Amino acid sequence: MVDPPTERIATPAQGVDVRGILGMLRRRLWLIVITTLVVVGVAGGITATLKKVYSASALVLFDPSSKDLLADSAQMPNWSDTARVDSEVELARSDATISRVVEAYGLVKDDEFGVQISLWDKLLAFFRIAEPTMPSADALVKSVTDQVSKAVSVRRNGLTYVMAFQATTQSPEKSAMLANALAETYIRMQLEGKIASVQTAYDVVTARIASAQTALEGSERAFDGFIDSNLDAIATATGSTKLADIRRQLSASVASADQMRSTVTRASAALDRGDWTTVSNALASDAVQQYELRRQELEKSLAGAAEGSLGVVDLRAELAKVQQQLATEARQAVAGLQNGIAEAQARSTDLRTELRTTVQNSDLPAGLRTDLYRLLREGEIAKSQYDALLANQKDFDARTALQVPDSRIASPAVSPSDASFPNVRVILALAAAMGLGLGLALAFSLENFVGGFTDERQLEAVSGAKVVAAIPRLRPLRVNEQEATVSSYVPHAPLSVFAETVRRARIGIDQALRRNRGTSPENGAVVMVASSAPGEGKTTLALSLARTYALSGVPTLLIDCDLRKPGVHQQLGIAPSSGLLDYLAKGSDAPELTSIMVADDESGAQVIPGSRRSDIPTDQLLASASFARLVKAAQRSFDIVILDTAPVGPVVDSLYIAPLADVVAFVVRWAATPQQDVKEAMQALSDAKSPGSELVAILSQQRSGIRGYYNKSKYAGYYSDR
Repeated sequence: MVDPPTERIATPAQGVDVRGILGMLRRRLWLIVITTLVVVGVAGGITATLKKVYSASALVLFDPSSKDLLADSAQMPNWSDTARVDSEVELARSDATISRVVEAYGLVKDDEFGVQISLWDKLLAFFRIAEPTMPSADALVKSVTDQVSKAVSVRRNGLTYVMAFQATTQSPEKSAMLANALAETYIRMQLEGKIASVQTAYDVVTARIASAQTALEGSERAFDGFIDSNLDAIATATGSTKLADIRRQLSASVASADQMRSTVTRASAALDRGDWTTVSNALASDAVQQYELRRQELEKSLAGAAEGSLGVVDLRAELAKVQQQLATEARQAVAGLQNGIAEAQARSTDLRTELRTTVQNSDLPAGLRTDLYRLLREGEIAKSQYDALLANQKDFDARTALQVPDSRIASPAVSPSDASFPNVRVILALAAAMGLGLGLALAFSLENFVGGFTDERQLEAVSGAKVVAAIPRLRPLRVNEQEATVSSYVPHAPLSVFAETVRRARIGIDQALRRNRGTSPENGAVVMVASSAPGEGKTTLALSLARTYALSGVPTLLIDCDLRKPGVHQQLGIAPSSGLLDYLAKGSDAPELTSIMVADDESGAQVIPGSRRSDIPTDQLLASASFARLVKAAQRSFDIVILDTAPVGPVVDSLYIAPLADVVAFVVRWAATPQQDVKEAMQALSDAKSPGSELVAILSQQRSGIRGYYNKSKYAGYYSDR
């Protein structure tokens, strides 16, 4: 015995139905194609409105080895330099670097990065409501710097020492310019930082040289003062007069150097301001004095000459010549004095050395020797410190000029030929993939949740009930030049595709009856025809089934149980005075059942029609004992009792009738009835019917020529309209 429909509905088929999926794709192919084309079209339209931007990259190589050109050898890089490279990346993309680029390349006035007046401000200014306010200079630079920061990026390529400087702008030339500018500015700032570091050290050493020089001079003065204050004691102890002679010579040499230095200072200052008299008096040179006398004579002659005469011109020319010669002689005299100063200083140095050597070699008392040694050591220490600072100063001075950056541009940026965004191919490819996915999702939703059923396999897969037939949609048949109903195909066109599919539905119902009732039932079978909504072809199918059974000689009764909206009598073309509603409403006073029966002239089937709409709750009538007795009585008189019921969705009448049925034939309109409605209605019927009955499905009003056995173009020889 076959499992009851309740179990089939509750337990959907397991596994992947490849044939069902392919069928779904075939049925919804146009939906998928149109959805994909729409998404691609929308994406293409949006892409066309996007502004193109271009990206350019400059590669900068960072060398972490030492760049000290004065060092003996360079320090080789090691893996610990990774942190240095990462630090350089952060410095390269810092606001300080970008602001330098903004100021150096005038990006404040750039059309893309500069501050733009908004449309709102323009409207306010146009209507003279308010003038647009420009930000301050600092705020303007900060705003442009923020904009440029969004357009540039600096990153390290993997674990290498290569940094990529990328710029993305609306112009390919500007992108290359900005990438190169950022790289060059970073390298320039790196070099400036190294020079500033060396310069800071140079300034510190220079400041310490002054104090070291003061300390050295103090030690020299202390030594000379010691000798001066102890000269007599030293001479008495040693019995030598040489120290006094050396001391007198040293004093004379120092005094001579000071005098010449004073003369040079006074003469140089007078020479710079053209004070020839002071120059002559200071230098006391015969040649200078002679030129000065000649100059004075020329000035007197020039003062007495008539202005504009030929003699004045000659006098002025000779005066200029004399002044030039005077300046030359004065400079030579100054140079001679400077040489004399150098010689006097050298002589003083020699005498001081000789004095110290003589004192050190003398046999001094212990106290004097100790003090002398202390002064000598202090002087040596001061001199060594002074010499070291001088050496460092010269070294830092040389390093300032020899600094080189740690980075260099290995590959400058070039103007890109293609835009980096939008990438039309990638966007359209993604849009096509998204459109295809959306189309598949819509197709799946329509097949399984939202849309109607378009295939028997689909209806079986979703509902879990066996589909016994797919009834085609045909125009009403014309009988005797008059239009009849679609059910008229059964008696008047028995070889038509409609009649054939109704007979196929009857076979499916008969098989269900045999499975549930056996081959020799005592009473007639009750077939209930139901649907989830009005207009699905339920009444047409019920009448067609009744005619099919009756034409084959089976005693058949069709009962119109749709008390809310009866329709069988309309298809039969009759207007009965009473019907099932009157029979049930009168209760015990009901007339004989035969009095409300009518015969179908085209098939001989008996029909209990509905005459009018009910004005009382119909569920009370159908759930009454009277209706149950009517059905039982009909089963004793007829082999097949067909119940045309109200739709399950809007009313509950069918749920009261379902327990009386041996088979429930559920009609689903092709490509129209929502799947969720079908699921809910069939589940409600499955819960309401008796456990021994079976629920089968019939697809109604299928478009002709869809598939399979009912394709008239394929099996045209098997069918006839008459």
